[in-house]
Order: sequence, then structure tokens, then C-alpha cells
Amino acid sequence: MRKIFVAIVMIVISCAAPAFSHELILKPAKFSAPKGSELSIELQSTHIFIVKEEVEDISTIRAGIFQGGKLVESALAPNEPDLRIDFSVKIPDDKSASIILANKTGEVWSVTPDGSKPGTRKSFEDQGIKVTRASRTDKFAKAIVNTSAADKNFAAVVGQELEIVPVTNPANAKIGEFFKVKVLFKGQPASFPVFATYDGFVKEYQNTYAYYTESDADGVANIKITAPGLWIIRTSKDGEPGVAGEFDTRAIRSILTIPVK
Repeated sequence: MRKIFVAIVMIVISCAAPAFSHELILKPAKFSAPKGSELSIELQSTHIFIVKEEVEDISTIRAGIFQGGKLVESALAPNEPDLRIDFSVKIPDDKSASIILANKTGEVWSVTPDGSKPGTRKSFEDQGIKVTRASRTDKFAKAIVNTSAADKNFAAVVGQELEIVPVTNPANAKIGEFFKVKVLFKGQPASFPVFATYDGFVKEYQNTYAYYTESDADGVANIKITAPGLWIIRTSKDGEPGVAGEFDTRAIRSILTIPVK
């Protein structure tokens, strides 16, 4: 218990500086689907893992299945009553693992004398409103289904700007063992903080994870699996340059969803 408590404290401290935005999470209806079938996917936005909190703007999101070296987009349907976005993908007729993706271009938020509001720096300054800071957060999500012990497709690099690539086959993820991932930033291995948790670990507190580590110089991070169920693994990059007149800085988030039996 003490190790978990210390990990949570470290995470809170490390995340305290930037303002929190909702995390983007892919949740397939199941992680094993027959070839050629339609698989339903939920795209969730939340601070609590995993409790749906809001529906993102679908005009800013591209989501679907990675196939033939590209994202094959699906039609997105906002589901306001259930606080999620629904879509489906067709599982390929081969036996390889399928990678589900969602990429979101963030909305610009500006800090004004009346608080944080959506809008660019220029849009407020043109009205004579002082802007302390303007920022944007872009989000990437990935989920992997139909993994098998012999399959290698789970490790395909899909080209997200900030990407988490499994090194350990999700089909071989086991409680009590380490699950390895590689963090890529613009296609190159990167040393970033990595957070992980599982559905049901904590539902009382926001932005609380079960595990914290850092990827090494080769981009590899090791996560100790401590419970069965749906796991999310998250990394982020803050302080990216903005666009003059639009926003000052940009943050990037990426989350991988895997099942653990």
C-alpha cells in the first residue's frame, strides 16, 4: 500500500503545474472479435479512470482502424445520454491483431481576467481582452484487439505524433509481471513520464494512476501489472511551440488501452 501511495503522490506533484484536460480513451466492446465482423468502440473523455464525463467535439477527431499502413476512418456518432462517442470498425479477414486509433486536434483555450475560455489569443486581444496564456492540447489514443501469442502486428508503428507501442505482446500480459512499451515522439524513441492504471483502481479521485515510471533513452518503459482488467497506459509532452497569434504552447497526450486476463 505504501508503494502505491507514494506513486500517487509523485503523480499528483508531477502533474500539478499544467491545467488538467480530459483524457481521451478508446474502449472496445470486446478485445476478441471474429474476422470480418463489426466491432463497436466507445471513445471516452474523462478525468477518472474509467468513468465517462463528457462528449468531445467530433469535428476535431479522426478515428477508425489502422489498415494498409493508414487510418481507415469510421463515422463518429456523439452519444450525449451515455457521455461517449460511438463508432465501429470492420475486423480484417486475416488473423493479425487490429489497432484502433483516435486522433484529436485540441481546442485553443486562453487565460483571461475572467478565467480560462475557449478561443485564440488573437480573438481575445482583438476585443481588447488581455490574455495571460493561450494553449492547445492534442490527444492520441490507441487500442489493440485480437492479439495472439504468435502475432507481431501488435507492435506496428502507426505514426501518431506521440505514440505508445507495445513491446510485450498484450496477449502475454500477466499479473505480477512487467509489461514493456516503447514511447515514440515524432517517430523517435523518447524518454518521457509514463502513467498506468486499470479500470476500477480509483473512482473517487481525478487524475489518479496506479503506477508511474519513465521511459529510458531507448523509449522503453516497464509497467508492473498488478490486477486483471482493462489497463490504460499514458504519456505526455508539454511545452511544444505554439502558433504566433493563435496559441503560445501546445501539449500532447497519448493513451494505449490493453486487456489483461
